[in-house]
Amino acid sequence: MNTLKKTIMPLMVIALMALVACNSDDNEDSYIYVPLTPAEKAEQINHMQGTYQGKCFFAPDLYYLAFTDSVKASWTVTASDSLITINNFPMKAFTSAIDNLEMKEAFSNDSTQTLKLSVYLYRPWGTSGPLSNAYFNAIPKGTEQLKVTVPMTFGSEVKNTTLQFGTNFRNAFYAEGAFDNQKAMYFYMILEKISVENGPMYYANTMIAFSGTK
Repeated sequence: MNTLKKTIMPLMVIALMALVACNSDDNEDSYIYVPLTPAEKAEQINHMQGTYQGKCFFAPDLYYLAFTDSVKASWTVTASDSLITINNFPMKAFTSAIDNLEMKEAFSNDSTQTLKLSVYLYRPWGTSGPLSNAYFNAIPKGTEQLKVTVPMTFGSEVKNTTLQFGTNFRNAFYAEGAFDNQKAMYFYMILEKISVENGPMYYANTMIAFSGTK
């Protein structure tokens, strides 16, 4: 089973990177996001709308960064507000960045949080005509851009915990996603740091990936 998981996750990452990649060369234009027309956006977000069942993949070790761990996950895309809502968010996916035992335990046992991501659809540079896949940025929605604060229980005390997300990962991957014509969706979330109210702060620089179908 471990061998199977180690094989599947790299393949899923490669597939997603192939879907969201604009071009394979180093041309600066390959990183340009081309906006869709209002009609194209409406068509794509309506195709994406629905509830997805799948998995959240994450690395238990920041050093080796092998995506060998996963938990079941579900999320819903709503067209009216262009949001991805992840209920019962698996906070344990972020424990690799934490060495405080009480804090690690709190994250490992918390599956009560709801995270929302804004969907920004775009057309990959150099493409024309109808798109067979939908391409998007998935931006965590909180009190500030890319910053989400949630209440968490540490021992017997509830503290606000702030998750600061980023837009790229080690200058290589981007917080992007794709929805294909087989009703499958893939997207990344990139966590830069974790801050606990009156407590420690950790620079995480870690990535988790969601993969599922509706």
